[in-house]
Amino acid sequence: MPRYVVDASIIAKWILPGEPHQENAIKLKEDFATGQVELCAPALVVHEVANILWKAIKLGKISGNDAKEALEALGDMKIELHEPKWTKACQELSIACKLDLTVYDAAYLFLAEKIRAALITADEKLYERAKTHFKAIHIKDYL
Repeated sequence: MPRYVVDASIIAKWILPGEPHQENAIKLKEDFATGQVELCAPALVVHEVANILWKAIKLGKISGNDAKEALEALGDMKIELHEPKWTKACQELSIACKLDLTVYDAAYLFLAEKIRAALITADEKLYERAKTHFKAIHIKDYL
């Protein structure tokens, strides 16, 4: 079964209306729900998604109640979350410096490499910098 690391840009597309490539992201979510793929993420994804929703609330794109319900539903999905460790942070920092990314983005790449999975992202910058060094898929290419 294919195993993927998903980042916050993908999960946001499951929640926020009118996102580019949303249909592909929804297909990934449905494939996970039906047991066709496994999804994993570093635990920081919880805070990143919550922050995206906070911004969406401030911009009037989603209500606070809808955002809370979405977070609860995400918790019910049982995406496999990997907790941070100081030793992982050292390796993530190395990736961040090598690819000129944030350590947050590097955490997704480190996890993907560690568990031998591909990263799926909608983040163009992350994808462009990752694709030559890691297994990375842009959500527009997920069918």
